[in-house]
Amino acid sequence: MSNQFSSGFQSVRPLLRRIGLDDKEVEVYLAVLALKIGRASAVAKTAKQSRSHTYLILRSLKEKGLVGEVERGKVIHFIAEQPERLLQYVQERERELHSLQPLVQGVMPLFQSITKPLMGAPRVTMLQGKAGMKQLYRDALSAEICGIFNPKAMYDTLGENIVTMLFGTQTRMKGRDLVVAGEAAERYICEVPQDESYAIRTLPQEVTFDTDTICFGDTVAYFAYDEERTIVRIENANIANAFRAWFEILWAASRPAKP
Repeated sequence: MSNQFSSGFQSVRPLLRRIGLDDKEVEVYLAVLALKIGRASAVAKTAKQSRSHTYLILRSLKEKGLVGEVERGKVIHFIAEQPERLLQYVQERERELHSLQPLVQGVMPLFQSITKPLMGAPRVTMLQGKAGMKQLYRDALSAEICGIFNPKAMYDTLGENIVTMLFGTQTRMKGRDLVVAGEAAERYICEVPQDESYAIRTLPQEVTFDTDTICFGDTVAYFAYDEERTIVRIENANIANAFRAWFEILWAASRPAKP
């Protein structure tokens, strides 16, 4: 059972996260599937979660319609609903999000007036984890970027290209990137298509950076690649323009990257 649970479900974990389950909900849901039916304690052991936390997660999954309860010998057992319920859950989420769109659009002027920064004052925020990365790159990919980054740090931390990890292999970037030279840079250059909308250059050997920096619009973001996957985001036109001026100097000193 443990081997099946650890490797047999590996391919479906990303899909379950994409449809709206968090990491712990994914593990508990897969544990219920693997057990067929089981008490909360058995589910917790299989999912490697605490019993009290597992019980709360099971309640959440029940509210989503993905898990049901049956009573055996006056003891509550949990069982996964039919797999078709996953598709129904996705459809319900789509309908709910669609219905919320006009409401969100209606309050945007209020939110924008509240969050408008003081004139000339940088707005500095921190994002963390995969959700933070996705939030930042969702904004960046809708604009033209210029960035400086170290592919080795990215691959060592994430194991793959951050953009394709978050949004899929068909995602295209717009703008220019400078990459720290090395084997990891060669791998990245081969993985990412370059065309009239996106170009890469390799930094001189003596120039290196341990963090990644990406600039788009009035935003400059720094990726720390620490355990928390911290991103520091600065929103200020003057700072963004200063970074672009620095970027142009490095771009002129770098060489075109060819696969």
